[in-house]
Amino acid sequence: MRTRPVGATIGVTGGRAAEGVVTLTRESVGAGAPSDAGRRPGLGALAALAAVVGVLAALGAALFSSLVHLVEGWLWESVPHAMGRAEAPWWWVLLLLVIGAVGVAGATRLPGHGGHRPLDGLAFDITPRELPSTLLATSSSLVFGAVLGPEAPLLAIGSSIGFAVHRRMRSPASRVLVMAGAAAGLGVVLGNPAVTALLVLEAAFLSARPSPERPLGMMVVILVALGAGYLVRIGVGGWSGVHVPELSMGDIGSYPAVRVTDLLVGAGVAVVVAALVVAATRGAEAASRVGASRPSAALVTGALVIGGLAVVVRAVTGAEVGTVLFSGQQALGGVGSTAGGTLLVIVLAKAAAYAVSLGTGFRGGIIFPAVFLGAAVGAAAAALVPGTSLAPMVACGIAAGAAAAAGLPVTALVLALLLCLSAGPAVTVPAILGAVGGAMAKAFARARRPAPARGD
Repeated sequence: MRTRPVGATIGVTGGRAAEGVVTLTRESVGAGAPSDAGRRPGLGALAALAAVVGVLAALGAALFSSLVHLVEGWLWESVPHAMGRAEAPWWWVLLLLVIGAVGVAGATRLPGHGGHRPLDGLAFDITPRELPSTLLATSSSLVFGAVLGPEAPLLAIGSSIGFAVHRRMRSPASRVLVMAGAAAGLGVVLGNPAVTALLVLEAAFLSARPSPERPLGMMVVILVALGAGYLVRIGVGGWSGVHVPELSMGDIGSYPAVRVTDLLVGAGVAVVVAALVVAATRGAEAASRVGASRPSAALVTGALVIGGLAVVVRAVTGAEVGTVLFSGQQALGGVGSTAGGTLLVIVLAKAAAYAVSLGTGFRGGIIFPAVFLGAAVGAAAAALVPGTSLAPMVACGIAAGAAAAAGLPVTALVLALLLCLSAGPAVTVPAILGAVGGAMAKAFARARRPAPARGD
């Protein structure tokens, strides 16, 4: 197993590295790095440095996200149109995914080995040396259609910037800048600094490992980095900021009061979504073990399976291949206007492609596809079950999916509210129901996982 430098890894998926528990691990600086013998900086100095780190991390994350969406649009829309096709032909879908698999395989041979696998959890410890291979692996996954989210590369960009500053500070206190930079990078796509701050705080609370920094000081530094980074997205004064696509549900109608029917159906939505996400991650763990001996072959095979699923769903339902491929970020706003039967087909294919992407070695985040699965199941329930409303079903599904994937129920709740609160405060109760259901499913799956063999 590779030695990791100063930083933190939040294990959220239940893989061998995380054992299904949210943990923050802090390791010593690797050989050749400066010692931590310098003077301990004060909170004011750390906050000032955090603002700089936050802006740099947000700019880097915004640039990476923009390039990914630009290249993605060119490959999946412009090139097929230039070939005289209204949409990508089946062979182009498969070819792009195989090219992405080759890119990931190449990245794993570089320093850093392409960064963490998604089943390792959310990584807050990527160094500048590991960043190039991480960005190559994740961009090869995201651009070419793997069903993973953008969290991993954005966290990597931010943590590498924070690590570079920490290494120059030579103080244990400045380690928090690694987390601050990672949070600022991730905040670019989550759309609200409060959600990212809560994710970090909840992960630290659940870690059961005391932090060397005072909790209050740690959160002050992280909030400063998030606030400074958020200015990059929303702008300041006459500058309108940098536009970066973020999670959005669009118009999901109004929901002024909680109804019993919605709670009953919502409980079923939470169970279905949590079961899908847990089954996907458990299936991915099994696939990862099978493909461990031939990782390049596993990647190419996974690419063909993912592409085949997207092509079949398009042939059956007429839906674009992008509804099955990618993180689901761009397709999220359209689930409310899609027929219930079509959504069910998409959900099954998306969950399978999600598991294959996780298990065959593609790189990226685990949360965004789970959010899409939750929203799609909720929208399907609203379309197929009389007397239910779209907003509470979607809120419940999103919270269940995020909680089952990340094991962070409070963050899952707040993320669902951020996406659905425009419908009214009554969606809070279904969202809580979903977050609890997802977290319970995660805990149940964790309890049933066999203990690792001695020496693993």
